Amino acid sequence: MFIMLTRIVRGAAAFRTALLARMDPNLRPLEREIRALLRAMPARYDAQPLPDFLAELTPRETDLAGMDERALRELIDAWARLERNHPFGLCLRRSLLRYHFLRRAGVELGIVFGARFRRAAKGQSIAGHAWNTLNGQPYHEQEEDYQGFRAIYHWPPTQSTR
Repeated sequence: MFIMLTRIVRGAAAFRTALLARMDPNLRPLEREIRALLRAMPARYDAQPLPDFLAELTPRETDLAGMDERALRELIDAWARLERNHPFGLCLRRSLLRYHFLRRAGVELGIVFGARFRRAAKGQSIAGHAWNTLNGQPYHEQEEDYQGFRAIYHWPPTQSTR
């Protein structure tokens, strides 16, 4: 019951953020870009090796420099949460979108992909998680969400991350 209520509250907050962004002339055009990238990511991901996909996702310029980082992050997180029928899990959607758009705003994020074993009713399984880093530290990530995951891939490769 608590988990369902938490999801409803988070969903309502995401919906509110997306609605408010439509009134902000700086965020309104980005909403369309965020949604377009969300729709395009699965096919782009499937068509190439992961390093090529991430290199393509890495912006070449900081055309959003000066944008309010918090407002942009909240809009990205809102659309990542609202795209419920997306084939990527929430953490992957959010980390890829944050990586692309916040780097365009000049925030030098990285991405970590991790895995851990978990016990399930029918034995052991592997769980995956993706999160962003800034200066080698998790970026706006709850510690309990990444704790216990072993980092198996870092992007960009030159960043030393947790």
